Amino acid sequence: MGIGYVILAVVLGLILTGVFGIGLRAAGTAAATQGVDVTSLLGFLVVPFIAIVGMMISTPVYLLFVADKNTGLLEYLLAVGMGQRDVFLGYLKASLLLSLVGTAPMMALNLAVGGGGFSRALIVDGLGLVTAIADVALVTVLMTSFSSMQKKPTGMNSPIGISIGVFLLLPELLLTAVLGPEIVWLDIALGIAIMAVSAFLLFSIDRIIVREKLLP
Repeated sequence: MGIGYVILAVVLGLILTGVFGIGLRAAGTAAATQGVDVTSLLGFLVVPFIAIVGMMISTPVYLLFVADKNTGLLEYLLAVGMGQRDVFLGYLKASLLLSLVGTAPMMALNLAVGGGGFSRALIVDGLGLVTAIADVALVTVLMTSFSSMQKKPTGMNSPIGISIGVFLLLPELLLTAVLGPEIVWLDIALGIAIMAVSAFLLFSIDRIIVREKLLP
């Protein structure tokens, strides 16, 4: 997909964070005269936004996995003594590191323009980072496992991966305005649950995926 895709994802994340942060500040100032704290109600929407961009920017890893499988690189890695878990863990690390390229600028910008003060922005950034890591980890393990089971993987499953990740974030997107600041506990619970599932799948990969599935 090239470096252009990574740059596009970073720019999209910055625009999303900047527009939302500035708009929220303006709306908060206007609503404050009516006694409504808009920042408390909607400020935590940045959390799923950060996770979505982190997941989107890591989708090239799915394509890389398919390409490496088709060219026989995974067969070589198995031949030199790596296990299935080692192979999948390598791509998982790549996804997580690439996701940081997209989420780190968003978190920095949120600290600068986010409403509710520095402490609230710091909490939002922390929750966004945890949610993004958990979501990216689960989707990466799911999509690479799915690709390894296909007879003829084509690398066209990235939209499926993004859809899965957005579905996992729907509770945060839909309930933020209802729960307000209490969404923090839902963010924490979702992050822990998603990370636990992804860790279980990763450590069970030797039983789920037989070695022959990684051969071209």
